[in-house]
Amino acid sequence: MRFAISKTALVLAIQTVSKAVAVRTPKQALTGILLEVREHELIATAYDLQLAIQMRIQSDEHNQLTVLDPGSIVLPARYFSDIVRKLPDTQITMHVASNYMTEISSGKVQFHLHGIDADEFPELPKFLGITGAQIPSSTLARLIETTAFATATSEVRPILTGISITCKNDELTFVATDGLRLAKHRVVQADLPNWEAVIPGKSLVELAKILPDNDEPVDIYLTPSHSLFVCGQTSFYTRLLEGTYPDTSRLIPTSAKTELVVSGDEMLGAIDRAALIARDRDNNMVRLEMEQDAITVSSSSPEIGNVSETVQVLQRQGEDLQIAFNARYVMDALRALNAAEVNIRFNGPTQAFVIEKTGDSSILQLISPVLWR
Repeated sequence: MRFAISKTALVLAIQTVSKAVAVRTPKQALTGILLEVREHELIATAYDLQLAIQMRIQSDEHNQLTVLDPGSIVLPARYFSDIVRKLPDTQITMHVASNYMTEISSGKVQFHLHGIDADEFPELPKFLGITGAQIPSSTLARLIETTAFATATSEVRPILTGISITCKNDELTFVATDGLRLAKHRVVQADLPNWEAVIPGKSLVELAKILPDNDEPVDIYLTPSHSLFVCGQTSFYTRLLEGTYPDTSRLIPTSAKTELVVSGDEMLGAIDRAALIARDRDNNMVRLEMEQDAITVSSSSPEIGNVSETVQVLQRQGEDLQIAFNARYVMDALRALNAAEVNIRFNGPTQAFVIEKTGDSSILQLISPVLWR
């Protein structure tokens, strides 16, 4: 195998696929990046058996890809990445000898790196004949951004570490919950097939990092065991989580005893400041007291001190209220909504409460309170 390519193109390919390189595995090939060189194309792939990322680089003026001898090799990701990154910003030439020794050179610099037989690299999941769905990149990124933070980090219930994705009746819905909070986001999207899956939240967070910030279409494919997202020259594979996702629809209250409209920024700022005192306490507990047309946000600590701040209510219906909650959970919810005004619906101090953007029910945040005396 012998080819030349611009450093910029090769660095981008390595950075894109590296998130799928296995960290701890007895199979040495999984710790590497597979390079496949064809007549006018370079394909870089990483695969840890749960997540795979593949990027194709075409031969054009920008990439400066010149293929002299097609072939394939697996190179150890850690050393390969560091070597390419530190080479001069010129064209890079790579040549693989018969014993898998790979020469990487640029200008006056020349490295030799031991490679691995490409036949040892596992095959990616097959998606032949699968009908796909299409969604704009910016929409998909927003769906992930507004839900992924609510997935469980503990493996006690593995299914909750994923995001439930449902396509039904021209609606695409993402739901995530860790048992104490829930995030739900639905968008209207025509021509979607009816299907559902639970995809690991960590995988979707990595997908969001490589999605372009525009409306470039992303094709989504699904098999009983894997999903595939294709955007431009990048393909992102991830294994699905096994099991049945809990029915979260029954958790969302349909009525409220107290309903408020407040400034999203003011509410976030007040809770953020209260969290400075609460962060060393269990559950980052912050208290909220509703009286007349004002909210008092407060927290206290015997060792540190206390803080109290008043937030003006823009609209109000229902009873006065005192409730406590995990400050981090509410801040995550408010940041995800990113709204000038938010609507908060309470059903007493012991019931979960709902936060939505005023006038927009497509994104919903549900948070369980912290019990206190």
